Amino acid sequence: MMITRTLILAVATSVATGAAHAQSADYSSVEVPSTVDVIVAASAGGSSDALVRVTMPYWEEVVEEMSGQSVSTVVRNLPGAGTEIGSTELATAEPSGQTIGLMNLPHIPLLQATRDVEFEPWLENFIPLGLNVVDANVIILGERSPYDTLAEALEAVKQQPGSVIVGAQGPLSDDQLALYGLQDVTGAEFTFTPYPGGSDANRALRNGEIDITVGNTFDYVQLEDVAKDAAIFQSERYEMIPDVPTVQESLGVEASDFAASRGFAAPYGLPEDLLALYRDAFEQVFNNPTYKEDARARNMTLVEPRIGEAFGEDMAEQDNNVNMLLQYFEEGGYLE
Repeated sequence: MMITRTLILAVATSVATGAAHAQSADYSSVEVPSTVDVIVAASAGGSSDALVRVTMPYWEEVVEEMSGQSVSTVVRNLPGAGTEIGSTELATAEPSGQTIGLMNLPHIPLLQATRDVEFEPWLENFIPLGLNVVDANVIILGERSPYDTLAEALEAVKQQPGSVIVGAQGPLSDDQLALYGLQDVTGAEFTFTPYPGGSDANRALRNGEIDITVGNTFDYVQLEDVAKDAAIFQSERYEMIPDVPTVQESLGVEASDFAASRGFAAPYGLPEDLLALYRDAFEQVFNNPTYKEDARARNMTLVEPRIGEAFGEDMAEQDNNVNMLLQYFEEGGYLE
């Protein structure tokens, strides 16, 4: 019987992590890199970038406390190709502990399903460290659009397919997936314009280059001053933006829940002692009340932390979801 590397890693790291905890998390013997590159597969200024920049100073401090060694992190923004550029850089990096990064889901499984990527199979080449952000998708109508409401824009595009321009991070992003989900339940056909990152799409909406953007809760908070109308892709309103109705409330259709998950990962082959240290450090940071207050002040959509293999389970679920929704991207011409 064939045993996958994922299973071997899960068993090995579970033992290693348990042993570390049993020793009161003594990492003084672990050789920690003095500098760790943190890859962000998106532009500076967007929600992914903001999460990394608020998290890493806390992470540096915890790693130093647990290991007795100082570490400095360097954020590297590598946007483009629907996060493929940055994701490939992370997956193919030397697994020495000197490179970690932020994974954007469902971007990575979408890329694998639709392109010939270097990180296939992705579930074996990205090692989960920890996740604490799930950011619901929001559809936002810009103030420069000729339409007064989302319902009006939807009716216009039904009458004249392609007449309403929607911009978002992409191609192959959670934002694009949410748009296709709306098209599926309404029969509408928007013109989709991909941008390297969410911040780029947000600027396009402000400048009137597009009528609508599909972003996340973070993006809506940044664009609230120029939003004529908006709706969230969730079954219930979200506490951070309680005045934004659900898609069902706004448009009268039952769209699925769509969101972006953001979690930290490392390339396959990270030494077990560093893996245990890095996971423990993220767990401590994510549960730090000061960090949570700081992150929420920056509009991070925090959830209960999922560390290690708990995050790995979320990764597998995202992979299953993408495989069930590929028809949208085939119809849009994004399958290679």
